[in-house]
Amino acid sequence: MEAALSAAVERQDLAPFEALLEVLARPFEERPGLEGYTLPPQPQERVLQTFCGT
Repeated sequence: MEAALSAAVERQDLAPFEALLEVLARPFEERPGLEGYTLPPQPQERVLQTFCGT
């Protein structure tokens, strides 16, 4: 998610966001080339605290 947001904001590149939407549209379907979305987060990618934006 963070990569998709960063690409959109910093480079006006919506391709990562569109790829994420494609994965989320059919989350239980195995598709070649999309295995990276099934991996657990790296230690530096773990979300340990969230914040409410309201």
